[in-house]
Amino acid sequence: HTDAAKRMAGTRWASAFNFFCVAPKANAATDPPIQPTKVFDNLYAIGDSGTTAYALVTSQGIILIDSLPANQTETVLLPGLKALGLDPANVKYVIVTHGHGDHSGGSFTFQERWGAHVALSSLDWDGMQPAAGKAKAAANNPRRDIELKDGDKVTLGDVSVTAVLTPGHTPGSLGLIFPAKDGAATRMAGMLGGTILLPGRPDVPTLQTYLASIAHFKEATTKAGVTVEIQNHPLMDDPARLTAARDHKAGTPHPWVANDYAVYLDVMAECLRAQRPEVP
Repeated sequence: HTDAAKRMAGTRWASAFNFFCVAPKANAATDPPIQPTKVFDNLYAIGDSGTTAYALVTSQGIILIDSLPANQTETVLLPGLKALGLDPANVKYVIVTHGHGDHSGGSFTFQERWGAHVALSSLDWDGMQPAAGKAKAAANNPRRDIELKDGDKVTLGDVSVTAVLTPGHTPGSLGLIFPAKDGAATRMAGMLGGTILLPGRPDVPTLQTYLASIAHFKEATTKAGVTVEIQNHPLMDDPARLTAARDHKAGTPHPWVANDYAVYLDVMAECLRAQRPEVP
């Protein structure tokens, strides 16, 4: 499996191969911050090298994809939006790819302060409901709002984001497909929002579910013509990618565009099998 993944990866996906097959690791609170960056003409990245949120700008406001931990709302997320010239009050939707706090934490603020809608799968809504007596958890969790199913779309103005159910990392993790604008060109981007970073943690049935989810997302992204790989845990990507996007000049090939996105998913799956050979 390792040899197969390395052959598949070539030079284009060498960083993904190194992360998933050689040196997987989890994100951490000590991950260094990134400079808030315009990645595409309508897509902006905010966060750190371990966990990132994205602002997807539409003709009628902003769709925020993930929202960082709650303790970074005032110190990272809101200042990052403002540094990019984006008004937090224009965030109309927050799509949470899965219900862990490092992705959902800031959504409560946008919901309460500016009336943004929060969307995630029903299964992960269930997982985010605070247990009895845990008032602190309730304070950081948004009120239950939009429940996304496989194939559902969140549409705002001229942009639609398609949700693909990809259980494994959590029972209701989502992959997302959405347009990324590059000058006169519109590319389709894919984000597998519930990536398992350390395959040694889950049990075999969970990993089997996850592998099926990767295959399902591969089918959906191939059908949609995805050519842009986006991650909410960018530590699995080449660190130079963000700088390359920031330095990209209009009219030149965008460094995040590749015509073999499906290979990236294949590398991820083969490396998981290499890490856990008992998983068929």
